[in-house]
Amino acid sequence: MRTLLIPILFILYGCSNNSDDSQNKIVENISDDSIWCVPIENIAGGTLNFPLIENPQFNSVSEIEAIGILNNSSKVALLKINDQVYVFPYDYTNYYEVINGNFGNHYLAISYCPITESALCFDRKISENETINMKASGYLYKENLVISDSCSKYFWSQMLNEGVKNSSKDIKLNTINIVETRWYIVKNYFQNALVFNHPNLLNCQCDGSIESIDMDNQFGVISNDIRKSVHLYGYDNFTTGTEIKYLNLNGKDIIIIGNKENIFINAFYIPTNLNFETLDLNMFPKILKDNHGNIWDIFGYAVEGPDIGHRLDSPKSYIAAPWAWNEFFDNITVHN
Repeated sequence: MRTLLIPILFILYGCSNNSDDSQNKIVENISDDSIWCVPIENIAGGTLNFPLIENPQFNSVSEIEAIGILNNSSKVALLKINDQVYVFPYDYTNYYEVINGNFGNHYLAISYCPITESALCFDRKISENETINMKASGYLYKENLVISDSCSKYFWSQMLNEGVKNSSKDIKLNTINIVETRWYIVKNYFQNALVFNHPNLLNCQCDGSIESIDMDNQFGVISNDIRKSVHLYGYDNFTTGTEIKYLNLNGKDIIIIGNKENIFINAFYIPTNLNFETLDLNMFPKILKDNHGNIWDIFGYAVEGPDIGHRLDSPKSYIAAPWAWNEFFDNITVHN
C-alpha cells in the first residue's frame, strides 16, 4: 500500500458563503450512520480539508522539465481532448487528489488516490441541469479516495463509482479513459502536451519521493451488467510489443491493447465491421490500423483515414493496485 502524501499548508475554498459550516457539519456527522449508504466501519477520515482546484494551470513540457521535480520514471496520466494532450503528473496531483478542468465543452475532474494507486477522469455534469465542482472529501472508503462535490452534498467511492452517502447513492458518474504512463514517454512523444502545475505547489513541502509506475498494478475492465465484476490485465500480458487481447463483455466485443515497453494499456469497444491490427512501435503513439484505412492512437482517436477525428468508445477501465481490486470487486477474472 502507498502512504498518502499530505501538504503542510492547505488553501481553503468555499462553496457559496457557508463552506466552513458545511465542512464542520461533515466532520461532526462522521459517526452518524444515517447519512451513509455503506457500512460505517468502512469509512475513515473526515478531518482533512483538501483544497478545491477549479482553474488548473498548465505549462509546456519543456517548462516542467526545467523545474526538475519529475524524473523519467515519474508516473503521469494522459488525457486527450479536442486534439490537445493534457498531462497530470501524480507527484503534483498527490497534493489535491482531484483537479477540475474545463476543456471546451467538457467539464471534467481528474482524480488520483495514492493509496490504491487508481486514477479516473469523471464527467462533472451529473444531470442536464447540474454541473458540479469536485474535490477530495477527506474521507476514505476501504482506503480509497471518497470524492465529493464542493458543497459536500454528494459522496462517491472513486474506484467503485458508487455513492457512499444517501444523497448520492443513485447517481452514477460518467468516466473518460485516461492513459497511465511515464514522464519520459511524454518527453519523447508528446512534446506539445500541456502539463498540470499549480502555484499552490510552492506552498507544499515535498518529501522528495517520486511517484513511479508499479509494474505489478493491474488494468481493470469493469462489467456494467454484473455487479462488482472486473476483468484484470497486467503489463506482463503485453511483453512482445504492442498486443491486442479480445474480450466479450455485456454482449459487446472489446479490445484491450497494451505495450509493456511504452507503458500503456487501454480498452475500446469494437465498432461493427471494423477489424484491427497493431502498428509497429516506431509509429507510436499511433497504435492501430483497421480494414477501412483508419489509423488510431493510444487514446482511441482516428488520426488518419476516413473517420479522422472520431473517437472509439471505451468501457469503464483504469489501473489500480492488485490488493485494491480485491477490496472492491467480488467477481474477478485475472487474464494471464
